Amino acid sequence: LHLGSLLTLFTLFRSKFVGATPGEAVAATFCGAHKTLAFGLPLINTIFEGNPNLAAYCAPIMLMHPLQLVVGSLIVPYFAKITEEKTE
Repeated sequence: LHLGSLLTLFTLFRSKFVGATPGEAVAATFCGAHKTLAFGLPLINTIFEGNPNLAAYCAPIMLMHPLQLVVGSLIVPYFAKITEEKTE
């Protein structure tokens, strides 16, 4: 799911319709695809306040966040290569 969103967003931002530079496309891709614990946990706490299953609702985002960091770090060399090719 995360790789799909990264690929879709990168393709969108690289299109002629958006007209972003390669560096802007990479930055927008990571900002659009990565959601953090800092955003998700307060939102879940607000929506499910007082619910006895609150910990179960928080578990998926607590597992997804490290996975996003790992996948993102594995893709960085590919994005670095693309931005270097376009600036030379």
